[in-house]
Amino acid sequence: MIIPAASDHYIDIVRIYNQAVVAGLQTADENSISLQEKLPWLKQHTGDKYIIYVANIGIEIVGYLAISPYRYGRSAFVNTAEISYYIEKNHQGKGIGTQLIQHAIHQCPYLEIHSLIAILLSCNSASIAILKKFNFKEWGIMPNIAKMKNGNVNHLYYGKHLT
Repeated sequence: MIIPAASDHYIDIVRIYNQAVVAGLQTADENSISLQEKLPWLKQHTGDKYIIYVANIGIEIVGYLAISPYRYGRSAFVNTAEISYYIEKNHQGKGIGTQLIQHAIHQCPYLEIHSLIAILLSCNSASIAILKKFNFKEWGIMPNIAKMKNGNVNHLYYGKHLT
């Protein structure tokens, strides 16, 4: 089931994000973050337009997707949003990411979002594959700007017009 996140989901959201940090190659963060550090970002997603959806199986939160502002405060981008998504490590490859992205795309008309952008590392092949599944296209590349433990990687912009 996919539902809007509530404050009691914040601990699980940070836990899942930190799993991705520890796994490496999924975020540009190299150190785990605390709930306190993530709280301003979480609170940015409690409005009518920008929201976090969580996927649960029973009472367990197994993933989340955030619809975030793109270039916050710049009116020309008011109908564009960034999506980011993370799946609990024991539930990856089971279609949860697909369900979350599909749900977000279906919500976009109600949120008045016409374009979605995903910003990711070029070494995150699983994320690139799922974006391509939904016909996201590579819109931009910033070559070798992410200095990862195994060397520099590209920062990619994938996008999709919804209208």
